[in-house]
Amino acid sequence: MASDTVCCPPQAPRPKVAHPVAQKGGYEPLGTYEKVGDFEKVYVTGPEKADHAIVIIYDIFGFWETSLRGWDLLANHLNLLIPHKLYAPDVFRGKPFPPDKDGDKDELKKFFETTAKISDRLPEVIKFGEQLKKEFKTVSILGYCWGGKICLLSLAKDVFHSGATCHPAMIANEDGDNLARPFAFYPSKDEPGDVVKYIAAKLKEKPFAKECDYVLYDTVHHGWAAARADLSNPENRKQFDDVYQRLADYFARVNAPRRSRM
Repeated sequence: MASDTVCCPPQAPRPKVAHPVAQKGGYEPLGTYEKVGDFEKVYVTGPEKADHAIVIIYDIFGFWETSLRGWDLLANHLNLLIPHKLYAPDVFRGKPFPPDKDGDKDELKKFFETTAKISDRLPEVIKFGEQLKKEFKTVSILGYCWGGKICLLSLAKDVFHSGATCHPAMIANEDGDNLARPFAFYPSKDEPGDVVKYIAAKLKEKPFAKECDYVLYDTVHHGWAAARADLSNPENRKQFDDVYQRLADYFARVNAPRRSRM
């Protein structure tokens, strides 16, 4: 596994936007915060009744406004295709990485060794998925940045029906080797190109290759679909809208009844 302290991503220049660019106060979320399973706070969005669920694992900034906007958009798109209920557990339990410390390597290292320690958080996410499987026909997973790594690791196990990630952090070739479930892969221009190509090639070799999807979003920076999104930038907004429609199309296709495996 890649080091827990590597994120956002170190091998690429920092995007030429403020970090994170979105300011709170301009968007009214459509979902609600509820207690679900072992988590006291889970952002829940989507229709009241649905046969399918998606567990969302946020980036290091937690419940950021542009992230919430994206999840609501995804739920709305899916409602027109195959309704899904989306659950974003507060895996950091009220202590996301502070935006004013963005770029502080020592603080990030400390965060990844404690609050965001993958070996501690991954079992909790898997347990949460197992709990939801008792209620839904399929349960998938979607992750961003740090959450993208959690997503990849979880898909090496037979827990989630399928998964997707936008601009994942800490990716390694072994993530492609170990994938055991259908996967949609949407990296940005800032992820390591050799690893992106390796994982994309591995998807074509999987027995479930026809159920996978891959698009390199090479005109936008790491974080464009979550907390680092700059929706005032036309290209960022265009690709933000594109990826959420693509995610909806993907989950609707892979979780269609004829493909259900749970």
